[in-house]
Amino acid sequence: MKQTLWKAYNSFSRKERQGILFLLLLTGTCMAVPSLWERFLPVQAEVYTADSTLSAEVAAFRSALLNSGKVFPGDAGSDVHRRRFTFDPNTIDATEWETLGLEKKVISNIQRYIARGGRFRRKEDLQKIYGLPPGLCDELMPFVRIGGQPPGAFRRYMGYRQDTAHGRYGQYVRHGQEEGPYRKAYNNRIPVLDINTADSSLWESLPGIGPVLAARIVKFRDKLGGFYAISQVGETYGLADSTFNKIQPSLRLHKVSLKKIDLNQMDEKSLAQHPYIRHKLARLIVLYRSNHGPFRQAEDLLGIPLVDDSIYRKIEHYIKTENSPL
Repeated sequence: MKQTLWKAYNSFSRKERQGILFLLLLTGTCMAVPSLWERFLPVQAEVYTADSTLSAEVAAFRSALLNSGKVFPGDAGSDVHRRRFTFDPNTIDATEWETLGLEKKVISNIQRYIARGGRFRRKEDLQKIYGLPPGLCDELMPFVRIGGQPPGAFRRYMGYRQDTAHGRYGQYVRHGQEEGPYRKAYNNRIPVLDINTADSSLWESLPGIGPVLAARIVKFRDKLGGFYAISQVGETYGLADSTFNKIQPSLRLHKVSLKKIDLNQMDEKSLAQHPYIRHKLARLIVLYRSNHGPFRQAEDLLGIPLVDDSIYRKIEHYIKTENSPL
């Protein structure tokens, strides 16, 4: 065995043997250095003085903040910031928000939202506050109490006034009547509106519908040329199915008056602006007119490969031809 190893060792050149010995020596040195370092150069206690110095600096900094009136959430002196009381987020002022533990920047966001006509309709709306820590939000949720007043837009639409004659501050009744269908509608929290005539402020009176969604619904309706079915409201971009199911009992369709487009007169760009047609189908409609001549009736649209029965049933309410009735 020894002869075999020696023979294998001698099979290397002189430089290769020197390289092998150098690598073995370097490996042994690397393995021995940590043990020798710990034995001859022990860690001095002064190494940890940095931690003590850092702790002292942190303590001094916190003390300076306390003296300036700023309080850490976990400090003993922050009891005022951890006070909990029942509150209405629509009515409390900046001082009360600060008492609940909110930062000034977050309070400013809330006040700006309310100043622009925004309103907290449910306690879950507290989660939408930009900058509010989720943990603090969860702490405050059990203490939220939304006041029993109808939204401002709904009050203006229904003609409500504050009822002070019977000592019911915060209660609203419609002008000229103490009770009636409008008051009952509010008490049941179901404001009813016509989907073809309601403006964005009325849409905002529905639960889960904010200014952005309200504007989208009105814009979608205008682009369509009016709604012919309540289910079309649910097609609005960004409107969740759960929200639509919640507001659907409040929606009514009293009168249908749709704006129709002429397949033979509209150019490609104008056709493409309709939500049910868009660019690809608009291009095919113009191409069909070029190859087959004007549409004789709306059903000729089925001759375009892209149009199946389900698509046609949506579009037929909004199209006409020169020879078809209005």
